[in-house]
Amino acid sequence: MRVGSLNIWGPYRDEPNKYRLKISQNGETRSICFRTYEEADLAKSRLRDDIASQHVYSIGEAISQFCAHLTETRGIKAESVAWTAAQLEWLPADSALSSINQERAEKLYRELTTTPNPRTGKMLATATHHGRLGLARRLYEFAIKHDMCRTNPFAAVTPIGRKRVGKPQLRIDEARRFETKAIELAQAGDGAALGALLMLHLGLRQGEVAARVARDVDDEGRVLWVPSGKTKNARRRLKVPEVLRPLLMKQIQSTPPGGLLFYKGEKVPPTNYFWSQVRRLCQLADVPAVCPHSLRGLHATLALEGGATSDAVARALGHGSFAMTARHYASESSVDNAKASKVSDLLGNSTHAPSHSEASPSGADPEQLLGMLKNLSAQQLAELLSKVSNPSG
Repeated sequence: MRVGSLNIWGPYRDEPNKYRLKISQNGETRSICFRTYEEADLAKSRLRDDIASQHVYSIGEAISQFCAHLTETRGIKAESVAWTAAQLEWLPADSALSSINQERAEKLYRELTTTPNPRTGKMLATATHHGRLGLARRLYEFAIKHDMCRTNPFAAVTPIGRKRVGKPQLRIDEARRFETKAIELAQAGDGAALGALLMLHLGLRQGEVAARVARDVDDEGRVLWVPSGKTKNARRRLKVPEVLRPLLMKQIQSTPPGGLLFYKGEKVPPTNYFWSQVRRLCQLADVPAVCPHSLRGLHATLALEGGATSDAVARALGHGSFAMTARHYASESSVDNAKASKVSDLLGNSTHAPSHSEASPSGADPEQLLGMLKNLSAQQLAELLSKVSNPSG
């Protein structure tokens, strides 16, 4: 355990009636012994409280240490840490951590939900203030773990409103118009349009597109490397669709190996760059305005509708499991349609096998089939039963 510049280890059992605390402070180390474990542990708690009371941590200090922890221990990127700090600015930085009780925490959160965003003049989206409340909880959890305070006043604060899951997506015809316009502009040298096409075709995050350099295009344009990203699952190698190969090859011809592919500048563009570029393309294509996140979701939806397995879509999007893909990206109908289609295929395979023991390796696994059937709605089960009862229908 560490409190400020004080480090305390133990209690250690040296002998049956000897328990030792090891204490290091200001470069000096000493040990204190006790007859029982309980005495040693009580002394440790009292010493911790005494030292903690000597320094009252402010919320601003806690945020600084929390961000340093994210950078040094968690390996979070600098821009993500800066974003985290900005999301905590609604907390009173000069107030002591311990001065915030549950009543004041609830008041601060209510003010957050009823105060317009100074930049846009609009109220915060439900998902946004839910996220900021979650960060406040994490900040206090960190502070408690590092003995800066004793309680988490935000732990019992109830989030207000119900956040929407997923982003509005383009319809298929709209996506085709978007793609046509983006290809037209990319052929004319519009790097941002080509980047947007990668979001749609490969499900890339806008940050992943923004950071791509010429050497990430490999095997004569057939492969795109994503060596790093938001999570460890973001590191992947993606197959480039044939329609984008000549556009990528043309783009790298005029870009040095370490040069950014989709932005004319030496540094990765700010996070809102591709947001505005996708909006521009939507306007030019005469389709509803969507965001880069929505193009990534549309990729998941169309991939599932096209017969891709859920795990394949999740891997392509850089997710560890399909649960994340289904919850935030793919439309509900595409997930259901993919399940129903898979079960139909299994049922079709099983009708050609006289028994499980004689079934071919590609036949239906009864356990797998049962699990899929349990996940279907009553309407989907009825449709499948109708197909099995009337195969020619």
